[in-house]
Amino acid sequence: MTTKMASTINHQVEYKKDTKKGYNLPIFPLQLFLLPDGITRLRIFEPRYLKMISIASKGEGFIICQSEINSLEISDHHWGSWVEVINFNQGDDGVLEVDVKCKSLVKLLSVRKDEDMLHHGNVIDFSHWSVTKAEQGIDVLSNALIKVFESNKILNDIYLEKFMDNPTWVVARWLEILPMSKSSKTQFVELFSFEQAQQFVQDVIYQE
Repeated sequence: MTTKMASTINHQVEYKKDTKKGYNLPIFPLQLFLLPDGITRLRIFEPRYLKMISIASKGEGFIICQSEINSLEISDHHWGSWVEVINFNQGDDGVLEVDVKCKSLVKLLSVRKDEDMLHHGNVIDFSHWSVTKAEQGIDVLSNALIKVFESNKILNDIYLEKFMDNPTWVVARWLEILPMSKSSKTQFVELFSFEQAQQFVQDVIYQE
């Protein structure tokens, strides 16, 4: 991290925790599907989201939310990926590049907007099959995923550790990178088990 970059995000703000309502964290609205242990690289340039990164780097992270955010219409369908900043740097064009890792999935309980037009939400985390253990053999999926990583430099670089022998890790990464509709991926957030997710990914891979 460069000195210039550190000063760019040096806002005097921090997250807050409400023991009754979970965590209150900044929200980044983005059409990105990210499951626990998933990593992605973001490019941040808007002032409100530079503020968000400052909050995240000093506290508990932030939420990537695919849903349309409306503080008056929060429902059980509103969920997000709770991420933490694991690395950041300055791109060749001067834009802040931030690597984040998903630590959990969360449900949004309420949302507000601050004076800088940055959304904040009260959230609670919930468990997901991607952090469980499975014994199924996944050699075909693992070998195919290795080839994907080898052909994508950014993807290969941001994952310093790759757990290709872990079935749930492999299936979760496939769900993130496959070019599928939002609705197709979202069904595996809660309603479906690992076995169903694995079968879905296998069906897609075998068709290609």
